[in-house]
Amino acid sequence: MTLPPISSVTGAAGVGGAQSASAPRAAEGFADNITAALEAVSESEFAADAIAESIATGGDASIQELMTSMTKAQLNVDLLVQVRNKAVEAYQEIMRMQI
Repeated sequence: MTLPPISSVTGAAGVGGAQSASAPRAAEGFADNITAALEAVSESEFAADAIAESIATGGDASIQELMTSMTKAQLNVDLLVQVRNKAVEAYQEIMRMQI
């Protein structure tokens, strides 16, 4: 049994042709990405609060679940703050540029 050789990919045009066969979809903008990130951070905080409330009211949540969800929420907030700091730093750098 012989196997045929693998054909090579011919540059970016070969890759782009495969993508154009799928249905076209609009590219997400920067604002959409920021909005989605903020919503994800908010949802992680709400999830941690819900687990804390469940424990406080005698629900079936465990301390491990609470600590895990609180740590995830804290890490999400820390990441959000760092992204904000980098965005402000980039804005300040652009404002310092001479035209």
